Amino acid sequence: MNNCGKLATGGDPLDQLNSEQLKFEGSCYCGACQFICEGKPLFRTLCHCSICTRISGGVAVPFVGFTNESLKVTKGLKNLKGFKATERMERFHCKTCSSNVYNQSLLSDRLFRDTSLMNFKRDDQGRIVDLDQLKAGSHMFFSECQQCFADIFKTDGLVKFSTMPGSTIVSNGSSK
Repeated sequence: MNNCGKLATGGDPLDQLNSEQLKFEGSCYCGACQFICEGKPLFRTLCHCSICTRISGGVAVPFVGFTNESLKVTKGLKNLKGFKATERMERFHCKTCSSNVYNQSLLSDRLFRDTSLMNFKRDDQGRIVDLDQLKAGSHMFFSECQQCFADIFKTDGLVKFSTMPGSTIVSNGSSK
């Protein structure tokens, strides 16, 4: 069972939608690099791995993952610069504003592209347009979450995976 984006307390809100109806647009900060994602995300998660938290400077990075074919760069392909962060992941950022555009999995048994939730299209008030369809439904690499922050997430109702979505569940997110 793939529960990578599901809430611990219920089903996936995307189950009600036809995958062909789903289309999400996004870009880097300056807009020089743009992308489109078509279809249902593979996962929607908060990543707590030491690489993501160090690169972003945040407690966690909200990622939305898609198949390689579903996340397509529509503008600025030549303006992307990649670097191999680990044996598992190559990260691509905009040469102009340096913001992350997407990451490419290098795992032969788990190929995907993901992008930060923060990269998706926003309305005039700065809110993410399709937030209900893109917001995190789980935590990944929760075993690497700093304890002072893990306590904050303890009762958020989201599944907490030890490493990648689909790995051992550290906590189902329910309070006891």
